[in-house]
Amino acid sequence: MKEFNFDFVKKSHLLEKVNPQISKISNFYQNKQYNEMVFNIRRDVEKLAALLVEQAHLVSDENQGFGLSGKIKTLRQNAVYPATIMRLFDRLRTYGSIAVHSSMNIDEYTAQLALQNYHDLLVFLANYHDGLNAKYADILLKRVQRKKVTA
Repeated sequence: MKEFNFDFVKKSHLLEKVNPQISKISNFYQNKQYNEMVFNIRRDVEKLAALLVEQAHLVSDENQGFGLSGKIKTLRQNAVYPATIMRLFDRLRTYGSIAVHSSMNIDEYTAQLALQNYHDLLVFLANYHDGLNAKYADILLKRVQRKKVTA
């Protein structure tokens, strides 16, 4: 996890509301418990998605009881975040589903991809909602710095 700096999480008001389990995820990664790591990432992403839907006042009868895919669909339909960021949500949901519901084991390479996607999703959300300037691990996301529109 040295390659991904998660220190910015401590400065984010949004992320403290869902309390990402960085140290727990880090321990799973270091102990090569990749399925557990990915499952815990998915759990954090699910909490985040629910909070984001709520904060954007998008909770409706249609998505009230829905799981992560329903929350992601709601965020996507309402164009809350750029498509690139929505793909991070999708990947983490898919990795998490594989980790929990499949007989496949997550390998180290896939675990690193999931961890990078998680890191960069958190970076975007902290930068967007809290005005931070945290750095992405993926250089392709460097330009995804869209500012939150305040009403």
